[in-house]
Amino acid sequence: MKKRSARFDDDFEDDLDDDLDVEFDEDFNDDLDDEFDDDLDDERRFSSRRGRSKHEDDDGRPKVRRLKSWTDRLIADCAQDLRGPNVLVILAHGTTLASALREVRPDLSFTFFTPEHFFFRTLQQYHGEESHGGSKTPETNPPKLICAADLPEGEFDDVMFATSSGDSSDVAQEMFQTVHQRLRAGGKFFVSTNNPKDRWVQSQLKTLFSKVDVRKFKHGVVCVADRTAPLKKIRGFRARFDYRLGERIVTCETRPGVFSHRRLDGGARALIKSLSLIAEAGESPRQIIEMGCGCGSVSVAAAISFPEAKVLSIDSDARALDCTQQSARLNSVATIETLLLSDGVVPAPGTWDLVLGNPPYYSDFRIAELFLQAARRGLKPGGRIHIVTKPTEWQAARMNQLFVGLETHKYGDYVVFVARQRQ
Repeated sequence: MKKRSARFDDDFEDDLDDDLDVEFDEDFNDDLDDEFDDDLDDERRFSSRRGRSKHEDDDGRPKVRRLKSWTDRLIADCAQDLRGPNVLVILAHGTTLASALREVRPDLSFTFFTPEHFFFRTLQQYHGEESHGGSKTPETNPPKLICAADLPEGEFDDVMFATSSGDSSDVAQEMFQTVHQRLRAGGKFFVSTNNPKDRWVQSQLKTLFSKVDVRKFKHGVVCVADRTAPLKKIRGFRARFDYRLGERIVTCETRPGVFSHRRLDGGARALIKSLSLIAEAGESPRQIIEMGCGCGSVSVAAAISFPEAKVLSIDSDARALDCTQQSARLNSVATIETLLLSDGVVPAPGTWDLVLGNPPYYSDFRIAELFLQAARRGLKPGGRIHIVTKPTEWQAARMNQLFVGLETHKYGDYVVFVARQRQ
């Protein structure tokens, strides 16, 4: 292994120093908004021209404007085949598809569904009630926007779902089955994938639907499934696992797509173990936040460890909050509240005693930064933050900048950083 130069260390510290200034809160919010605006920029390309004359293909049918994603392009090209009028669109990777579909089929009533609050914010800005910029002219066919753990109840004439070859197979299987239950008799399910050699999506649909038409293209596949009869057997996709907390056995419920499905993550286990440090210090927090709660394993442990405390479990995924609520019920815990949030702006800033977090490592530490900024705003003077991680360099340097009294506690392969809010 090559030894890293002192110059590298200096540059690393300089970069971190440059990040922090008296206006950091605003700066970080601006950066987060920039990421949020990436999706909005794509929306603008479509919604700004909605209602104008549309291009037509050689057959005289409306042509969909170009989308970045091949899986979105493939599903959007099926818009002319929609019979409607009630169409459900599942958005798992972004929201630009929503504007594309509304542009080419303004005659249909769309319901746009996503479990991700980050995408829901974009939908609200470009397709919600306030999206007209004060125009007094109401839309003739406004869409319904839904952010929830499960697909909306009711019958739909068509359902569209743009998938990617890297998606979770469990999530897709659960969604396929639920779509079958939401389609009316004779309704059609349009599924795209960006894998031109796909066999998996086709095989899964054929186990549920009696008729599946497969359309192959250079950059992917579109399957069109017809619902002809109810399912004879409904498969369950939820799972439960147990872990020990002192003398107590804690049970948690998970479902596909929620971190971490079917097992207690090593990072969550380390964070749970770190709760003993608080008791050893003779402290008893009364206001606790867990950022990115997942199935609620850490929130439940905190609620049991500190029965007098209020625990607020925050996640951007509606399915995660659904699991956290169920985990609380399974353990007879009544002190946990949940909040669907994706911008890190926690309620009652400056009043929380403890913030817990197990941030993901992707996105160039942007989500880890979001967690730290939420703690920085939320904690009262002297309040504690416990953050678990495997890559430690960035986390240690950043926490040293934002908080005081940094401590390092190792649990197996994980490190829990403990620090306090400045007085």
